Amino acid sequence: MALSTQVKDSVNQAVNHLRDALAFAARSEHAVTIGTISDILMRCESIESMDEIMQKFGNKADPSSSRSFKDFE
Repeated sequence: MALSTQVKDSVNQAVNHLRDALAFAARSEHAVTIGTISDILMRCESIESMDEIMQKFGNKADPSSSRSFKDFE
């Protein structure tokens, strides 16, 4: 199942807000705070890429998948 447009839009908005937060944090916050915001930002930015990978290789947890684990043995 691909990400819906609504989810993509919400994640993109969150990424924009996190970038703003990171810009402000870089000026006055502790390194731990900056690192945590950066980690969250990186994970949010990778959601769409991971979804594309899952679409290419098929979701193994999806019982409607056309391939089974036996196909890979």
